[in-house]
Amino acid sequence: MAVKAVETHELTRRYGYRVALRKVSLSFTTQGIHGLFGSNGAGKTTLMRVISTLLRPHGGTISVMGFDPQEEAEEVKKRIGIVGDKVLLYEELTGFENLRFYSKLYGLDQQFFESQVEELTDRFAIKTWLQEPVKNLSTGLKKRFDIVRSLTHNPELLLLDEPFSGLDKDTTDVFWEYLNEYRNLRTTIVTTHNLEYGAALCDEYVTLRKGVVVSQGPISEFDQTL
Repeated sequence: MAVKAVETHELTRRYGYRVALRKVSLSFTTQGIHGLFGSNGAGKTTLMRVISTLLRPHGGTISVMGFDPQEEAEEVKKRIGIVGDKVLLYEELTGFENLRFYSKLYGLDQQFFESQVEELTDRFAIKTWLQEPVKNLSTGLKKRFDIVRSLTHNPELLLLDEPFSGLDKDTTDVFWEYLNEYRNLRTTIVTTHNLEYGAALCDEYVTLRKGVVVSQGPISEFDQTL
């Protein structure tokens, strides 16, 4: 049986007395783009944080790329890239220094790192800003560098939490094209409350409502009225 990119069984996560995820059971196949839909407060970000090892569940089980994110967190971290609502960049470092810092965390070969930086910074039009401290960059440029940061180690699983929020049209178009190009080369999970946008991008979907799975399946069966 093929390994699922993500598989959960009765996954539960609470914040105090509030239940953010209530016995969530779902699976995403390897490869393709998978949507995690739902309104604000549905539990999308909480689930992404559990997948990425940033939060521990209070019940149930989860497997990420065949590993337990609680017991084998380092194995999971090596295989994922994350883009969220906050950029994971050090303001005092230049864009290039940030990329190099993260490349060392992942133990990237220098030649591979340089080729990735060359390709990705050219694609996202930030090459001329590589030596500029991040604190001097516009919000849009910071977001572009953050996207490149998440891709430099060529992750097997890309976790995108509202990735197009705050992006200008040009960057959105470039990122959309990139995701489509790599659709069958890696697994991508996208959270969004914009159902029309998600339906146009994804292959499979799961819809959450108040921490509960209310529907899931191929995008061809997605009903935006749910």
